[in-house]
Amino acid sequence: MNKLKKKLSRHLIVLCLLLGTSPLHSLSFNYAQPFALNPVNEGIQLGLGTALSGSAIVFDKIVKIKKNNYDPAEYDKKDIPDLDMLFARPYSKGLHITGTVTCGLALMTPALFGILPSNEWLTIGVMYAETLLFANGIKEWIKLTVYRARPYMYFDNYPQKKVDDGDWNCSFPSGHTTLAFSGAAFTTMVFCQCFPDSKWKYAVAGASFGIATLTGALRMASGNHFFSDVFAGALIGTICGIAVPYMHTKDFYSKFEVNRHGSTELSFTPAGINLAFSF
Repeated sequence: MNKLKKKLSRHLIVLCLLLGTSPLHSLSFNYAQPFALNPVNEGIQLGLGTALSGSAIVFDKIVKIKKNNYDPAEYDKKDIPDLDMLFARPYSKGLHITGTVTCGLALMTPALFGILPSNEWLTIGVMYAETLLFANGIKEWIKLTVYRARPYMYFDNYPQKKVDDGDWNCSFPSGHTTLAFSGAAFTTMVFCQCFPDSKWKYAVAGASFGIATLTGALRMASGNHFFSDVFAGALIGTICGIAVPYMHTKDFYSKFEVNRHGSTELSFTPAGINLAFSF
């Protein structure tokens, strides 16, 4: 426990240095502007993200499609893959709380972009909201449709309250890890795009993903998740954290631009209507 606290402290110190040192603040005067908002793009992404997260809440809390039937006889350690069992642990409330704290820190890493001019904050904020909506919606729907008991259910003294609440069979994927890695990937992706030549990008990536990785480790150490749960969560979060900002770059938008010198021809024939584009 003391080693984990020391490791967490080191990550916090690095993050504070990144947020507070003057060389980093000076970057705001020498950055690229790779991202832009688009009404159609935001309508689609915000709509889909909200639908994913919102519907998951409805089907979980109101419709309650996931059943909460626990039979101890159905759960045997021998049924768990060796790699997962290697990292399985009994429940630890202290490590559970610590993992929640590190997840919060990972989610806060985009605060780093306060160094950018204020007219960029809306763009960054909208992109991050979309990232979290997608990451949260995807992991919640998987949790709703996949029944997997948490590691602590294979040990004595598991938290009965978790069983009563129906949280005991929501192990896959790790939600904390998904959100932590979405924050880390988003911060790294946006920073590298805004400051492609900066030497700080390695420190930003290391600190962000370091906190996210620590979150995943704590979720295993606290008995809440298997290794495969954490790996899946890290993959989902990383994909969302990279894909959403990319879909706001000029390179992405350019794929949908029509050549201004192109022409469109519409003709009617006995066989039907022909629509042709020339570039």
